[in-house]
Amino acid sequence: MATFQRIDVHGAKQYLAKDNVRLVDIRDENSYETDHVEGAFHLTNETLTQFVKEVSFDHTVLVLCYHGNSSKGVAQYLCDQGYQHVFSVDGGFERWKIEHFDE
Repeated sequence: MATFQRIDVHGAKQYLAKDNVRLVDIRDENSYETDHVEGAFHLTNETLTQFVKEVSFDHTVLVLCYHGNSSKGVAQYLCDQGYQHVFSVDGGFERWKIEHFDE
């Protein structure tokens, strides 16, 4: 069984430049609607079925939450469902915003 890996924001951004990579944002609806990474899939209990239909198990999946804690559990859940290349993004969306301004 696959186990998720951790990745920093810089590494995650490098992955997004590749094919077959999906970024998922697991924050609550209001936070996602207020601000999110362009192109991120809002993964919730309600959208999980849609995600599985759209994203094959050979895709790399990057999981983004608020600070990089909740994403670990979701990343492992996705591994348990059959995704082989899953990363939890350290620092979450808060770190992503800081790194964005450092570029």
